[in-house]
Amino acid sequence: MFTQDIDRVFKAIKRLNFGGVIINDTPSFRADHMPYGGNRHSGLGREGLRFAMEEMTNIQMVAIRLKS
Repeated sequence: MFTQDIDRVFKAIKRLNFGGVIINDTPSFRADHMPYGGNRHSGLGREGLRFAMEEMTNIQMVAIRLKS
């Protein structure tokens, strides 16, 4: 998602069911604590030790690149 409207970002976060979303950057961005894998029918869980231990939770992560 690319936008300058931070209110639109937070509205989307509240409405969408996702493992991770990148705001104003490319999907190649990765962080160790970022969930990888989908929710619902788009994936079979998340990868990594931390996410194996938290398998029964619904974690969301948002990355926002502010204008510099």
